[in-house]
Amino acid sequence: MQKARRLAKKDSALAAIRGRSERDMKLVPSQQSPFQGNSTAKLIIPNTKVGHGYDPFALPDKQLTKALMDQVKKDPNWRKYFDRKPKRCLSYWYQVIRTPLAWLMDTLMDAYINVLRLRQRNNPNHFRSERICFLDHLFSRMWRDKYGEFKSSEPDHNGLRRRLPGGSWDLYAGIVPTFCASNKTWGVDIDEIYAPVNFQNDHWIAIWISIPKRHIVVWDSIVKHISKAQLDEIMEPFLTMVPYLLVECASTDEERIKYSLEPFTYERQTVGVPQCIAGDCGVYALKYMECHALGYTPFPAAFCEKNVKQIREKMAHDIFHETPGFEGIEDKSSYYNDLDTYG
Repeated sequence: MQKARRLAKKDSALAAIRGRSERDMKLVPSQQSPFQGNSTAKLIIPNTKVGHGYDPFALPDKQLTKALMDQVKKDPNWRKYFDRKPKRCLSYWYQVIRTPLAWLMDTLMDAYINVLRLRQRNNPNHFRSERICFLDHLFSRMWRDKYGEFKSSEPDHNGLRRRLPGGSWDLYAGIVPTFCASNKTWGVDIDEIYAPVNFQNDHWIAIWISIPKRHIVVWDSIVKHISKAQLDEIMEPFLTMVPYLLVECASTDEERIKYSLEPFTYERQTVGVPQCIAGDCGVYALKYMECHALGYTPFPAAFCEKNVKQIREKMAHDIFHETPGFEGIEDKSSYYNDLDTYG
């Protein structure tokens, strides 16, 4: 029964992907040609002015910050000592993100990922490519937690039919995360993936997955915190299961032969990567992804510890004003626990 459910879910996801492929726009000959001739059809030319759509280190707006604090002060827990506030109340949540060296919990990380997803949907030309996506912490959490099940599952004679982590088909099809869902397919519409990764609940790193290059870059704000052996273990699920998912989920044999089950490679960049003091690693992980997606490479000089307070202030009011009601304060653990496992 459970296997039948998984197969039905897989078939449904693949049907949606095939349907989108069949609806893809087909250019008329004049649009495929570099010469427009006398045709009235408009030649589709890629927008060369992409990226650097805004300054990721702009100063916080005083009026917006005041509006945020006016709202936070309405919280009944506002006057309580910080350590006595409920951890899911509004004043605690925003106090954490605004305080230098304060650890960013999962909900805060996902809240800013939501901001980036919304910005990309509304203004894709602000980013260096339209073929990128931002994933929340659940992606890395699930894939690391469930990797043992994937490894222990028996493949078929083609090396397929292994047990994938929950939600893998929906991730591949761009159905999740549900906030500003892209509905874009990995390897077809998406070439690059950004995601935060939590290490032992005391350190955040960021990963950038390049599907065409079959390579993953790690940005780490406290390099000495994670040893090479530990990082190898952290990265193994992504290096193994991303290429597997591309093969397993391919909707046609023609698509499937473009990929390989061979693991991706990875590197931890150290040159030119801003470093921080323990506690600010979540802020840095988010800003690594944002800067790179906007095309700010190398990272700007403004990306440094002396500016972390204003960076946090700006992130707080961006979350509050750009995604009202979707700050991410709610607990997503039930969503995680209820996900099916496909494979």
